Amino acid sequence: MNPSFTTNYREMAPWLEAILNDCQDSVFITDRHFNLLHWNVAAEEMWFKQSRRPAKKNIVDFLNTLFPGHAEVHSQLQRAIALDEQVEDIFVAAPDDRTYRVSCYTHKFPGTQYLLDVVIIIRDLQATIHRKKNITPGVLYNTLLNSLDEGVLLLQGEQGTIISANNKACDITGFSHEQIIGRNLTELGGKLFKEDGTPLQVQEYPAMVTLRTGEVIQNRVLGFINARGRLTWLSINTCLLEEYNARVPGLVAVTFNDVTACKEAESRLTESEYIFQSFMNNTHSPAWIIDEDGFIIYMNDTFKRVWKLNDAHLYSNMRDLMPKAMVEEYMANNRKVLDTNQPLITIENSIRRDGTPGVYLVFKFLLQTSTPKRLIGGQSIDITEERKAQEEIIKSNERFYYTTKASSDYIWDWNIEKGTIYRSEPFSQLTGYMQNDMDNDLYWLLEKIHIEDRQRVMGHINACLMARNNYWHDEYRFRCADGSYKYLSDKGYIIYKDGIAVRAIGAIQDLTEKRKLEAELTQQKEKERLRINQAMIAGQDFERNEISKELHDNVNQILSSAMIMLTTARSSADEQEFLIEKTTQYIDLAIQEIRKISKSLNSSIIKEVGLIDPVEDIIKNMQLVRPVVVDFECDPELEDELSHDVQLMLYRIIQEQTNNILRYAEAGYVRIAIEKNEQSLTLLIQDNGKGFDITKQTKGIGLLNILNRAETLGGTLIIDTKPMGGCRILVQIPVT
Repeated sequence: MNPSFTTNYREMAPWLEAILNDCQDSVFITDRHFNLLHWNVAAEEMWFKQSRRPAKKNIVDFLNTLFPGHAEVHSQLQRAIALDEQVEDIFVAAPDDRTYRVSCYTHKFPGTQYLLDVVIIIRDLQATIHRKKNITPGVLYNTLLNSLDEGVLLLQGEQGTIISANNKACDITGFSHEQIIGRNLTELGGKLFKEDGTPLQVQEYPAMVTLRTGEVIQNRVLGFINARGRLTWLSINTCLLEEYNARVPGLVAVTFNDVTACKEAESRLTESEYIFQSFMNNTHSPAWIIDEDGFIIYMNDTFKRVWKLNDAHLYSNMRDLMPKAMVEEYMANNRKVLDTNQPLITIENSIRRDGTPGVYLVFKFLLQTSTPKRLIGGQSIDITEERKAQEEIIKSNERFYYTTKASSDYIWDWNIEKGTIYRSEPFSQLTGYMQNDMDNDLYWLLEKIHIEDRQRVMGHINACLMARNNYWHDEYRFRCADGSYKYLSDKGYIIYKDGIAVRAIGAIQDLTEKRKLEAELTQQKEKERLRINQAMIAGQDFERNEISKELHDNVNQILSSAMIMLTTARSSADEQEFLIEKTTQYIDLAIQEIRKISKSLNSSIIKEVGLIDPVEDIIKNMQLVRPVVVDFECDPELEDELSHDVQLMLYRIIQEQTNNILRYAEAGYVRIAIEKNEQSLTLLIQDNGKGFDITKQTKGIGLLNILNRAETLGGTLIIDTKPMGGCRILVQIPVT
């Protein structure tokens, strides 16, 4: 006979094999459907006596063969599983007149209602009696009692006097036979208490209740401090051995088992289950246990909330609870765990707490159990936000890469902690250095900066870092690979961590062409300034000449005439009064001419009388020189709105252009209009004179002065003229 015998479905654990094979009772371990998984040597001996061995079969078939006509055995076993009850006393008789006691126990997965195993124990009650049939009744009685695994006490009388006790009873209570026989229950020194710690009164002791009422008590679990001071938990049964009579107390048998180890194990299991449940239900990660066919064995509260499930969905198949697109991926990963017997970390799509689609990091692993079907544990972490952030980082890196390709700037990234610098590829095109020629540190760059700029740049960088400034900007000359220098504009953003600079990112722009253009523009502006100065000097000279002409040709002639008349008046007494009067008129005319010249040159007149009156004086003077019709349009309110500088500029332009009209245009009609809107102030001076070809005729000093005056206030000058087509000038000044 083999020392142990088992099915080939799954090998029995060594510790379980040793325990089962040391047991004299027949022990069978089955699944919830009573399919055989394990058995011990005693069970194998029982099988050999049967015509049909039950290996790899159902225990129900074996029991029907062993106990024909006892269908109630199967029904009681089914009831034990359905109601989660332990059944210990199923007594049946075999065809050979042997009596057997059948017990059934269930084993569930910790923390769940999932049934792992069913343990069925069959004890031959008559084996010991048949082996001892030649023994005397007294010896047989004592031998039988002392061979039992239960403690047995026989009590009689109202005080529960102990008249018999087996060895096991003495061992459990801690008393010897001499100490326990003849003693009352209340004299044993130990006290019974309930499972919740409440003391039990003497009249409530199971034996005393049976003595007093005849009530049979079964499997009452009570605590007991034995004679050695050890806490012992007892499972107590009582029954009357004689017919109960209220006047004459009967004989009571008390049997009890030491269930301390079971109680402690149950307590540890309960505590472990509590810790397990507390941990799993307080974690924010969904967790579950599923069998190899996809049926849910366990799910924590987070898993239930995510999938909107409850305990009623236990033992349901995941295929019925999850969307088809998700469950196929889920079951495929389960199959990988089952096929490889190795844990699996994977990424799966699932549902988030708010019902939106999410991405989870899932850890799946096999649970080491003896269940008929393998179990897979799983836990998942919501990484949806992390996945989105990772995708954004990838996109940002792609954008950064393509930006460096498409941008005209030259990107750099300085890792200050490591002292390394990344430079984009266009930097090589800018400077002529190949990537292999460039060291990835700051010192390589500083060595290439012009010596006149280097100390300034280094000092500026150091000052920004010391002041914890976020932005840095400088311009310097950089020596390229061919020895030439380029002007570069360098800008950077500095990143700090705990007040320490760790990284800087920036861009470089090539300012070489811009600097060349700026130099050229500066030269052009200098030339323009010289030209304007020359024009102003020429204008001043022209104006002085004009004044000189006016004084010489007009005022001087008038005064000379007045002098001649005064001289004549001295020698001609007859005409003296007439000549003096005439001299007075000439002197007054000279005064008027001088006043007119002074008035045209005096800019303070605008401050004193405004713009309109001086312009009308210009018009009157025009009409004194030659017959010309002049229309002048200007809103008087503009004198209050326009500044003195603007009014003076308009006055000088009108003065300049009317002089040009009188000298060159030979016009008979002139229109002068000043208008203002929300965007600009405009001055229009138009005549019907002979005009000129602007493409052939260089601008004279008069038009140049008009242009300079307009540009001084940010304005523009438009000249529209052609030979024999008159002339039209339009000055526009922006309104601020």
